[in-house]
Amino acid sequence: MTWFYLLSALHIAIALLFLDSGYREGELEGGEWDVMRVVGLVSCLAWPLLILYVILSAFRQKQLNRRTR
Repeated sequence: MTWFYLLSALHIAIALLFLDSGYREGELEGGEWDVMRVVGLVSCLAWPLLILYVILSAFRQKQLNRRTR
């Protein structure tokens, strides 16, 4: 369970960093809330999860390959 907490904390830190950056960039460009700005901010939350999924899938595939040898 410790790994879950560590990875969750890492995900939150990365997501907040990029969320803050995206929010500030939007404010500098005029601060209007359109669809693309909302999509950009939501993607700040989603992409770390996609990276985690790819890493875990690669690890799982590597483990399966070791068992078949």
